[in-house]
Amino acid sequence: MKIIYTSFIIFFLSACVSTQKNQTIKMSAGALKEQQLFVNGTNYQKDTVALTELAVIRLQRYEANKNLFYLNQVISIYEELFKRQPYNNEVLLQFYRLNLFKGIATNNYDVEHWQAFYQQQPFLQKIDIAPPTYMTLPLAARDSLSTVERINILQKTVKDNPYFVNGYMDLSAAYAKQNKAQLSLFLLETAAIYNPKNSDILGLLNEFRVDKIFDEICQNDVSDNLIQAFEDYKFLVKTSPNDAYYHMQFSTVLRLMGRMRMSSFSAKKAASIDAKYQGALAEAEFWLGNNNAVSAYFAAKDITSFETEDLYLNILFNVVNFNWQQAANITEEYITRNDRSFYGVLYGAHAFKMLGQEDSAKQITTKGLINLHVKPWQQQMLNFANQQITSKELMAASKDSCNKSEAYFIRGLTDIKSGKMADAQQNMEAVEGLNIYPFYEYAGAKQIVTRLKSISPEH
Repeated sequence: MKIIYTSFIIFFLSACVSTQKNQTIKMSAGALKEQQLFVNGTNYQKDTVALTELAVIRLQRYEANKNLFYLNQVISIYEELFKRQPYNNEVLLQFYRLNLFKGIATNNYDVEHWQAFYQQQPFLQKIDIAPPTYMTLPLAARDSLSTVERINILQKTVKDNPYFVNGYMDLSAAYAKQNKAQLSLFLLETAAIYNPKNSDILGLLNEFRVDKIFDEICQNDVSDNLIQAFEDYKFLVKTSPNDAYYHMQFSTVLRLMGRMRMSSFSAKKAASIDAKYQGALAEAEFWLGNNNAVSAYFAAKDITSFETEDLYLNILFNVVNFNWQQAANITEEYITRNDRSFYGVLYGAHAFKMLGQEDSAKQITTKGLINLHVKPWQQQMLNFANQQITSKELMAASKDSCNKSEAYFIRGLTDIKSGKMADAQQNMEAVEGLNIYPFYEYAGAKQIVTRLKSISPEH
């Protein structure tokens, strides 16, 4: 009771209003109530109701002010409550949690003492709160711990408390920095088992999951991961409706599933929350075939104002709509960007070929591919586009469904240049049939098929 009494005296000395001699000391109604609660809690050992009410008042005061003095006050109350109610988990949690805060505030925390305390409290080991081991990290001097030491501490942290979210997130990030993506993913999957509805964990986990889907979609069945990502992002956008990033990721997952209309809807939601997703919305509209929306997006600004990925979309948008001059104009700006891609150069050069400007196409290709790493498969596409290998050789070089999708697409473009519209349509329909939904070639092929059908003599 000594600690409580001392805190009480300090508090009321600070709360009293000093007056002239012979004037009475006035106290606010709140202070009077707090004094009475303290007296009742002190004089009646079984009166935990008064002490609990006092704890709530002081906790609210601390949370409003984040003051060390108020923190010590509320800790003293919870310490007494814990002595009287050692099996009250709410009291235990607040007492332990507030001492974590005090450790950080004072840069002083007895890890050994609290570790012994923690090991005797199974409840604390099954909720999302830091075990004492973790406190070694925030209290360590800057740059005093090596990467190995940090990882060792974090490994012990998640072992001591598998429900502690930040432990998994920090350890996952540490492994990611070491390019150990599989370990990072495993940790997040483990964390999700213990915290199945934690938004932070699910958000990070599904970033990895979506990246993995993109990595494996060409060779493996990704349906299980895709279904799980769909369910998780559906949960995330429901629980965090104002998080634009979650809506945009949900849009990506829906596109991966071939659900283009829903993908566009989610992209619209993301863009309505955060304007930086307007470009991503235009991309979603391209997949949906909403040409008016895409045109409006690109008409709103000068070509030099767009991000490089927007320029790539604009090149392909104009290529699939047979706007060759516009595609060529955009390509000239595109190849000046350091973050340009092989595909933007390839399809942009095709626009020059369609204009009969073969020399310009060669110059664009040469300049555009400088300092770009061209993969073996991409080199085969380039060779075919430059008539250095045959169609059969191109298809023979394709190793998976993604290669085939791109092969059919470049074949179709070549057929259009040669005036072989029936062959072009057949190749573009083959792209559609492979259902590589997230590829630009899929979206482009659908638009070309629609255009070719509209100009076919049969129509």
